[in-house]
Amino acid sequence: MNSGKPLPRRFLLLGTAATTAGGALSACSVAPTGSTTVPAAPDASAPPGHPFRIGKLSDINVGDTATGKANGRTVVVFRPEDRKVVAYDATCTHAGCTVAPVGTTFECPCHGSTFNGSDGSVVSGPARRPLTSLTAAIDGDWITILA
Repeated sequence: MNSGKPLPRRFLLLGTAATTAGGALSACSVAPTGSTTVPAAPDASAPPGHPFRIGKLSDINVGDTATGKANGRTVVVFRPEDRKVVAYDATCTHAGCTVAPVGTTFECPCHGSTFNGSDGSVVSGPARRPLTSLTAAIDGDWITILA
């Protein structure tokens, strides 16, 4: 992952679910390119999400931000410490545009809102609500998001 740039294509697992089996992650099949299938609403009895590997930890420097895909949605990631990452849904809380990583922040290209990478809070508006937090973890060399 490069600061302010999308994850390299080889690290994105678009539509690829990683499922936990005996504590290990394994990849499922990839959705066909150009697929227009919309994911079904989650079942109330289902767990809150499935783990998706979105990129290698080594591709994002400490203090940098990056972007990736998890379960068909764009996510943004910040690495505050060597063995810690935080992630957010990349949808701006003002008008729904997709925010982009810029240094230690995420910026909305539509209306100029800026969000803090470390906690998703609004640095400058017009957005008034923080980015939606996602569960992020480090799984060996991988950054994993529950989505």
